[in-house]
Amino acid sequence: MSDCENKTPNVGENAFSSSVEQDGQSRASRRLAGEEEDIANIYPPSLPRLRSDHLPIDEHKSDPFLWMMARWCVGWPAAARGGRDELTWQAELTAHAAGEFSMAAAQANAVMEDQAQVMASPGATLVGVYDGHGGPDASRFLRSRLFPLLHEFAAERGGAVDADVIRKTFLAADEEYLQLLRWSLPNMSRAAASGSCCLLGAISGDTLYVANAGDSRAVLGRRAAAGQTVAERLSTEHNVASEEVRRELAALHPDDGEVVVHARGAWRVKGIIQVARAIGDVYLKTPEFKRDPAVQRLCSSRAAAVELARPVVTAEPSIHARKLKAGVDLFVVFASDGLWEHLSDEAAVQLVSKSSTRRGVAARLVQAALGEAARKREVRRGDLQRIERGVRRHFHDDITAVVVFLDLDDDGGRRARRRGRVVDSSSSSCSNTPLDVYSLYNSTA
Repeated sequence: MSDCENKTPNVGENAFSSSVEQDGQSRASRRLAGEEEDIANIYPPSLPRLRSDHLPIDEHKSDPFLWMMARWCVGWPAAARGGRDELTWQAELTAHAAGEFSMAAAQANAVMEDQAQVMASPGATLVGVYDGHGGPDASRFLRSRLFPLLHEFAAERGGAVDADVIRKTFLAADEEYLQLLRWSLPNMSRAAASGSCCLLGAISGDTLYVANAGDSRAVLGRRAAAGQTVAERLSTEHNVASEEVRRELAALHPDDGEVVVHARGAWRVKGIIQVARAIGDVYLKTPEFKRDPAVQRLCSSRAAAVELARPVVTAEPSIHARKLKAGVDLFVVFASDGLWEHLSDEAAVQLVSKSSTRRGVAARLVQAALGEAARKREVRRGDLQRIERGVRRHFHDDITAVVVFLDLDDDGGRRARRRGRVVDSSSSSCSNTPLDVYSLYNSTA
């Protein structure tokens, strides 16, 4: 998702390379040239916490489990390339405590703005889909910090995950991102223009929680009374293309007749972004960032012209809880709006339901969306995959899909299995989509 006029600069880096970047420049030479520091340097894959000079409060080192979990959640899992297209990726099938899951992604932007991760632990399964806009910074931040923050708040309640824990996690992540920018300017001024939708799924016991801020979506595949598999949407979206969302914003800002305007072919908050809820987008939450040069460069002069009596974008999530039913609730598709722009809820559920194997099913969803994007633009699928990143954004957005299968006992309990074997309950693991798909296959290091 790239709302700020799709002006994301091509400055992404492969965080697993050495100091050599795609253009051959070192990070040091970039800093000497006065260029902005990528948030991946603040939250690198090997260090989930901020450096001490950026965040003086480092209470999390006292919790070894949290520290280990955070480190797990920023690595790239072993995965297979999604065919010959160097902008697609997949993890075919992996176990979690309540079944199995499949992940896939396709890059369209010059720098990948989508991020996703799944944490499988003995007590819970967490799914995060982070659809960034205005650059990759906010979604990469969520990749590093959302799950550790959730663990912190759950620990305060004896390890239990509930709606209150999830709400606190979203709001704390948003506040931490704001504080990160305040402490790090001007080296990270570009990140002030970045925001991210945030979709979270949490399976705890026999309860599934789905929380959303933005326009990503979670859809359940459910067995109906007649035996067919039907789609049921589990998430609430906050895109101002919806008249209901526009009315909600107008009611919250009765003194602002331009809180939502139609600009560049779409309804937009203050004429800039299309979502009313997100992590980041700090220039639409506090006036101190709106005149930042990076914000103005990415979002044009509209950002400087914004008058804020109060925040016009919020991180408040919509949260839904569902008691899972064995034999009825079969799987959940979590995906960024890049997928849902091209596939309906029912089409996605039917594709998963009718697949002969679970392995690689998320990649089949992504490929179906790419095929539909090619059809709409009247190009062949093979021609589409030869279009380079950045240019491909004119054909489709970054696409991320996670399919989580639910294997439940008849009594509503969980039976975690993988090829007939019980998952080892002594360990937890976290699988992630790549920071940047192109860089994964084209590292210069």
